[in-house]
Amino acid sequence: MSICVLRGRSTAAVEPAELTLILLHHAGGSAGSFVPLLPHLPESWRILAPELPARATAPRQPVCPSVTSAVDSFAEELTGQLAGPYAVFGHCLGSLIAFELVHALAARGHRRPLWVGVSGSPAPRLVVPEPAGGRPEDWTREQYVAYMRWLGATPEELWNNTLLADRMITALRNDLVVNHGYRYQDRTPLASPLSVMRGEGDPLVTAEEMRPWADHADTTEFRSWPGDHFYLFDRAPEVSAGIVGAITAAAARTETTGVR
Repeated sequence: MSICVLRGRSTAAVEPAELTLILLHHAGGSAGSFVPLLPHLPESWRILAPELPARATAPRQPVCPSVTSAVDSFAEELTGQLAGPYAVFGHCLGSLIAFELVHALAARGHRRPLWVGVSGSPAPRLVVPEPAGGRPEDWTREQYVAYMRWLGATPEELWNNTLLADRMITALRNDLVVNHGYRYQDRTPLASPLSVMRGEGDPLVTAEEMRPWADHADTTEFRSWPGDHFYLFDRAPEVSAGIVGAITAAAARTETTGVR
């Protein structure tokens, strides 16, 4: 597993960035999934994107066995990277990892993030051990192709490249096993403000399944945009503006209250 630097220095600078934004990708995604958001985020922000193993750029990396393993690895790699204020955002599987990562960083003595954003995922206690279609590790290649086409995030021409298609399927299979292997344990509510975001037409998660995220933070706001599970990439300017606005408001409250 690795920390991809989408903008800024690869290590914490002597003069910390105005803000470090940590982006955690969806099941089957990668750090590169967030590239559509970059033009709409402040140039002064440092953007880090922890990446699960076995992506297309490093297919031989050992498979990640669990959310806990991913969080432990990311927390270790982020040690020394968070000298200044930071925020965390995750989509889909990345939401669960973001939630657990914030708690893991706190346990390591890091300051709390200014803001946490989660998107396209049921609240942690609602994650089921086995999806309706059966265990992901038992799906056939044809089932994965049908599933990915149903979600609509994969350009059709990529299916003509068998090697790339197989790598995408392998990454998605590994990530879905991690996602559905997650087991929630009671956590202290987040002291950071939490934004819960979704596409209004998301076929994978309903508004009702996301509403209990409010139990996991002292302050929660809910936002939605037109679109499906991958609404945030289709509506990058609007979603990025929502992220920037939420973080800016959180930073202002922190300056007013003096709470770090």
